[in-house]
Amino acid sequence: MDELRLLRELGDETPLATPVRLAPARARLLAAMPDTAAPAARSRHRARPRWRLVLGGLAAAGVAAAVTSVLVLAPDQVGGDVPVAKADATRVLHSAAAAALRLPDAIPNPDQYIYQRSQDGPELYESWRSVDGTRDGLIRKSTAGATEEITLPGCRNGRAAVVKGGQVVPNQTEPCTPERAYRADLPTDTAAMRVYLTEHRSGEPGSVNAFAKDVLVLAQDYLRPQSRAALYEAAAQEPGLRAVENVRDGAGRPGVGVAWPSTTSIGPDELVLVFHAETYAYLGMAGSSAVLDLAIVSQVGQTG
Repeated sequence: MDELRLLRELGDETPLATPVRLAPARARLLAAMPDTAAPAARSRHRARPRWRLVLGGLAAAGVAAAVTSVLVLAPDQVGGDVPVAKADATRVLHSAAAAALRLPDAIPNPDQYIYQRSQDGPELYESWRSVDGTRDGLIRKSTAGATEEITLPGCRNGRAAVVKGGQVVPNQTEPCTPERAYRADLPTDTAAMRVYLTEHRSGEPGSVNAFAKDVLVLAQDYLRPQSRAALYEAAAQEPGLRAVENVRDGAGRPGVGVAWPSTTSIGPDELVLVFHAETYAYLGMAGSSAVLDLAIVSQVGQTG
C-alpha cells in the first residue's frame, strides 16, 4: 500500500507516523525483525548524475568537490522572503513555496533510489526506496550504537520476495504491486494540487486533521520544485492556519511552525510543520520527526 492508504487505514485522528515509518512495507516487516542485524556493505558509487537536497543546515563542505555531479543546497542557500518575526502561517507557506522553486530540478531514473535520512527522537533512520518499485530497497535503523536493517523487496512481474527477520527468504515470493518512491503524477499548480489532495484524502471530507497529514506525507518526500511549491500554496489556502514561533523538529532544530486549526496549543499530538526560520526549507514535524537528508542515488547504501 502507499503512504496515503496507510494513513487512511490508521484513521483520521490517530497519531501521525514518522517519515520512515511511512515507507512502503515497513510496518509489515518490522514485526519479523530480529533484535540485531549485521550492517550491509556499503555499495560503491557509480558515476552518474544525482540530485541532492540537504535540509536543515547539514554540512555540505567537501561533497561538491568530491562528486561534481551532485547538486547540494543548504538552507542558507535557499532564500525566503518574510522575516519570521513578521510572518503569519500563510506568508510562511508562500515563502516556502518561493524557496522550493529555487531548488534544483531533477527527474529520477526508474532504476534509481530515493535516499532519506531522518530522526525520531534518539532513533536515526536511513532508507533507500526504489524509484519505480521494482528493485530491492533497504531501511536502516540506528539507536544507541545498535543497527537494525530491513530489506524492502521490489515487485517484479507481480511478485515480490518474502522477507522474514529483515532478510529475504530464498525461493519464496508473494503477490505485490510496485511501491514507487517517486510520485511522477503530482500536480504542478495550486488549483490542481488542491483537487489532488481532495481526491486522495486520507480522512473524511472536510477533515482538517487529515488534510494536514496528507500535506505532511508529501512534504517529507522527494518532490520536484514545482510540485513542492504547489503543495505549500495549496496548504496556504486552508483557513485557520497559524504560525508558531520557537518550535523544534524531531531532531531539535529550531524553526517556525505552521499549525492546523484542529488544535489550539503545542502538544505531542498537534500537527505543526516546521520550516527553517530564514530560508523556509522544510525541516519536519514539531517534537516528532525530522528530515535530515534527501537525495536521488544510484545504489542502495549510497548517500552522496
